[in-house]
Amino acid sequence: MGRFTLICRSMARKPTRSVLLIASIAIAFFIYLVLTSFEHGFLGGEVDSERLVVTNRIGDAQPLPISYYDRILALPDIAGATYMARSRATYQTPTNFLGLTAVEPGSFAAFIGDQYDIPADALARFSQIRNGAIAGRSIATQEGWVLGQKITLNTSSFFKADGSSDFEVEIVGILDGKQSADTHFVTARYDYINSERSIDRDTVSSFGVVPKNGVRPDDVIKAVDALFANSAYETRTQTEAEFMKAFIAQFADIATIVRLVVGVAFATILMIVANTMFFAIRERKKEIGVLKVLGFSRRFILCNVLAETFALFAIGLGLGLGFAFTAIMFLREPLRTIVPDLVLTPPIVLGATGLAVLLALATGVAPAFNAIRVPPNAALRER
Repeated sequence: MGRFTLICRSMARKPTRSVLLIASIAIAFFIYLVLTSFEHGFLGGEVDSERLVVTNRIGDAQPLPISYYDRILALPDIAGATYMARSRATYQTPTNFLGLTAVEPGSFAAFIGDQYDIPADALARFSQIRNGAIAGRSIATQEGWVLGQKITLNTSSFFKADGSSDFEVEIVGILDGKQSADTHFVTARYDYINSERSIDRDTVSSFGVVPKNGVRPDDVIKAVDALFANSAYETRTQTEAEFMKAFIAQFADIATIVRLVVGVAFATILMIVANTMFFAIRERKKEIGVLKVLGFSRRFILCNVLAETFALFAIGLGLGLGFAFTAIMFLREPLRTIVPDLVLTPPIVLGATGLAVLLALATGVAPAFNAIRVPPNAALRER
């Protein structure tokens, strides 16, 4: 009789208990995988670029003068820079949200070139047509927009002199994202938006900065912030990754919420599985004694109990992966405007696998050592 047969017989001894254990483990990993994917997608994935974002020191919602642009660009360690004015917008209905960013066509295209593909002809039209706009693939597909179509967007931050916040733009191009980058937004020309609005004219939400090759981002951060120290509009310069985390933190600490929920789920599973394995070993004392009498080594019994625990977690992890993948496939489109990059990535799967190994060890080691400490004569006396 091999180890595989022994594991199958042990798990089939009380099938209801085994099924409930596997279901509990699967649910815990389902929660982990979905919430971690949600966190990853909500934060926009990993940002590896050394690009920097310059915002108002008081808060991201406060504007900065556009006159800062030339002073930032004149710094010796700057390879390029751009400026952006952002606003939430709606299309046709008050609940159909999208992002609207007013930009300078040339510098902005260079700034986002490693994340997005903008066709050259679209960029040329964008530079020529004053109220031109480039739409992301996601929002363009959702709304059925085509080149040359004129649309009206209602903004939450850009207001005209008559109190209106409606801006008509013409779709001149469609933008595609690289590596699942968010494309649920529209970019319009800053000069058009700025000339039409009456509040916060000649201001921007942020500046994008690219350091020269070989220049440390920290040096550029210090240089930019020192340039505007003690001014009426002091700046805070951050890496793009830090900016995204700070932006999300204004709404909720997603990372902490995910860790708390996942931690509670796995702590509960840890106690349930460990307690169940202790009872299972106690019930099998006689069987363990027989194995020892027949000559099976302590190492064999130890590995057999651990293998049974690993089998439970492996099956539970597999089911959890299947359920999570299915759920994410169904949730991806409905949540695209909130979580633009909702996907079950290989690093998340590897993290779940490593966690399964650690939990299997944590719940299986103590029962396994209890099993090998049972003397054969004491085990055979069990009735």
